[in-house]
Amino acid sequence: MANALSAQGGPPPAPNPQPSAIMGGQGAPMAPGGSQAAPQGAPMPPPAPSHQQTVAALRHFDAIEKELSGLLADPDLGKSDLKSKIIDGTTKLVANGILTASAAVTELGTVPERPFEQKKWLENHFVQTLQAANAVLGHHAAAFAGQQVDTTPANPDDHQQHMAGLMSNYARRPNG
Repeated sequence: MANALSAQGGPPPAPNPQPSAIMGGQGAPMAPGGSQAAPQGAPMPPPAPSHQQTVAALRHFDAIEKELSGLLADPDLGKSDLKSKIIDGTTKLVANGILTASAAVTELGTVPERPFEQKKWLENHFVQTLQAANAVLGHHAAAFAGQQVDTTPANPDDHQQHMAGLMSNYARRPNG
């Protein structure tokens, strides 16, 4: 299973769910696109995800969460090697356009061999997925609170495009 936002390969930096990061570092909501200036020397906050990016992110996290939940409910978890089941779940995510093949291969390379470590690995990925979903949704909500938002439906066929845009928002940003 991939890290929550790793659809484009390699784990991204996790969005900072702290209110100061969501609020632009000064307690005031960020303008759409994250245009509020950060204090001198502080990293620039990422721009808020668009409606389509937020929908794509939530679709992405939901698909990963469902695969992880199924694996976490397996009675053999922690007792038997579940790597083949993890590979099957990851293959479904690739087939459904949630993950790229390269991201899946990279992530599958991190699956531990020992059953108990696989259990911890799955639990960690599940928690990361929930945290990332909450952070993106919170960032979007804080940035667009009380404003008219473009609610054009996100096309599932454009998932990778929207996730790439979202990932560029959360790429490491230079200090302002």
